This record gives sequence, structure tokens and C-alpha cells, in this order.
Amino acid sequence: TGGRGGPAGRHFRRCGVRVCRLRHTWRPMIRLATFADLGLLPDIERSAAGRFLGTPMAWASAGDPLPAPVLAQALADGLLWVALDDAGLPVGFALARPLDADLFLAEMSVALPQQGRGLGGALLQAVVDHASAARIYRAVTLTTDRELPWNGPFYRRSGFVEVPAEQQGPQLRAQLRHEADAGFDPARRCAMRLPLTAS
Repeated sequence: TGGRGGPAGRHFRRCGVRVCRLRHTWRPMIRLATFADLGLLPDIERSAAGRFLGTPMAWASAGDPLPAPVLAQALADGLLWVALDDAGLPVGFALARPLDADLFLAEMSVALPQQGRGLGGALLQAVVDHASAARIYRAVTLTTDRELPWNGPFYRRSGFVEVPAEQQGPQLRAQLRHEADAGFDPARRCAMRLPLTAS
């Protein structure tokens, strides 16, 4: 997503604001990150970025992971989640932050060997659940590549829709400009949102 995105899960549909996982018997374990997790997250992000090799975004596979202060701030804000493997070790994470009046999914990464198990979808659901429960956000938003299967198409299957330029808030527009300055192709980059319904 945000920076480089996570893997596409399989067999998803949207139910209200829930990203529903179908035909999976194994349920991923998602929890809020702890301080002890922070040192593991850069390697997860680097591993996940390996999926971009052989794509028009191959350059992103060598990009730097999120800075430690960004991870620490998200941890302090309660906006950093990890996905655990069968041994209880973090193998994926999602990081969000408020942006405009929405909750922005800034990064979602799953280690390459663990992709395809539904961890990305489960992390996404944790972010959506948090945003819904907080009752202060209009939507969950993100920026992503609109063409790579585990980016834009994955989020569309999960209920996200593309945000036209005229509907983007000032901070979301600034985010897209920042990504273009960092080397992302503006013709392929898009903003997406999942509206949150009041309960």
C-alpha cells in the first residue's frame, strides 16, 4: 500500500466495512505491536519489497524501510499492528496515521515467504476495525499502484474505491506529490478509500 504495499489475499469480499475472508480454515493472528517487535519490522519490509522485482516498480525493492522514529510514533499512537506466524513471530505489519479526517494506511508489508496466506487481508481488517471503533474517521484511505495485482486490484476486491483528484483532501494530495517526488510513477499511482458506515 502506502510506501510499497502488502500482498493480496484470496477470496475476499466486502461486508459493510468488513473485509470478509472466505474458504480459509486457518485464521491469522493479528495484534498491536510491542516495543520488542520494532527491530524486526525493517527486515519484514525489505523482504516484502522483493515482490517488486521483475515489475515496473523493481526499483522499489531496494528502497529504505520506514525510519525507526516513524515506527516508534505509530507504536505510541496504537496504530501499528503485526501479523504472527505459527511460531508467534511477527512476519507482517500494518502502520496507519490520521490524514485529513481519515485513517491513512501508510504501510502494509508481509515477508515474502509468508505471502499468500491471508495475512495482508487480516492486517487490513485490523486497521478497518480500529478505524470503525474509533468513530472519529470518515474512511480508511491509502495510496498504491493501481495495476499490480497485490496493490490496487487487491484493495478494490476489499471494497476500496479510487478517489478522484477533486475529492482528495489537501494532505492526501500532498502525500501523492511526495510519492511522485520519491520516484513513484504518477500515472500508475492512485489514492483509494473505504468509507466507514456509522453503527
